[in-house]
Amino acid sequence: MTNQQQLRAVVVTSHPDADSATARTARAVARGLLRGGFTEVEHHDLLAEGFDPTFGSGDHTAYRDRSAVPEDVRAEQRRLEAFDAIAVVFPVYWWGLPGPLKGWVDRVFTRDWAYDDTGSGAELAAPKRLYFFPIGAVGESTYRKHGYLDGMRAQLVDGLAGYMGAVDSDLFLLVDGESDVPEQHLARERAAEDAGAAVAERAHGREAA
Repeated sequence: MTNQQQLRAVVVTSHPDADSATARTARAVARGLLRGGFTEVEHHDLLAEGFDPTFGSGDHTAYRDRSAVPEDVRAEQRRLEAFDAIAVVFPVYWWGLPGPLKGWVDRVFTRDWAYDDTGSGAELAAPKRLYFFPIGAVGESTYRKHGYLDGMRAQLVDGLAGYMGAVDSDLFLLVDGESDVPEQHLARERAAEDAGAAVAERAHGREAA
């Protein structure tokens, strides 16, 4: 981990279109993180870099034997260890993460790296600031209906980040990802940048404390 003047963040996506609403929103989040005080922000697209999200027999073995973590997973973990914060930007698929991102979590956020549920006392190396930026296809009311937005927050902020013992985590719903109105896309990108700046300022405040 780096010191409080040199916080680094990685923006993680998994999208086949480099000029999609997701990609543009990810760039806006990155701008906000830099504006808020992170000294370096890297973009990491899992599809572009060929990460395999399929949870296989090797991953199942690693669940029981920490020393057997597959090398591609370990390489991904080492990459993430260089950062103080992870920002995940994604289009909402069925009220949650798209498959490649869910598989990335399943494979990479392993026992004794992301969490300790056995009392092993392992030093957990995963970054402890996790921020989620889901992009809804339409307006916010659809994602509040029946508690869908609360469900995403419970799964990602309380469930994933909370189980990892994160020092800070949050979720920022961004909307109108499939709008035909250019101004709505610009509004979403402005909101994404502002949210990125807010969490960066918060991270620096926590470091200073």
